[in-house]
Amino acid sequence: MTIWVNGHEYGTASEVAVRLGEDITEDRVRDWARRSRNTADPLHGQLPAHHVPGRGRGTTWYRLDQAAAVEAITRKTPGGPPRAGMASSASS
Repeated sequence: MTIWVNGHEYGTASEVAVRLGEDITEDRVRDWARRSRNTADPLHGQLPAHHVPGRGRGTTWYRLDQAAAVEAITRKTPGGPPRAGMASSASS
């Protein structure tokens, strides 16, 4: 269940991962948010997480448009694990 706040769609890491594609996991979304807090990381400030206290550990929400922008940035940069939908850099 996503939510809308001030015209922006938010979802949990799991919901965002489903919306962004089969090669995106909830752990990857959480990693982007962690990297977003690091001032030395190129993703700094790109995907803030919004934690709402509640039952258990509460819920952390991520803005879908920001996550999509980070996904595009990371898909275009070299390095890291191979991603589905990317042309292989190896020549045959």
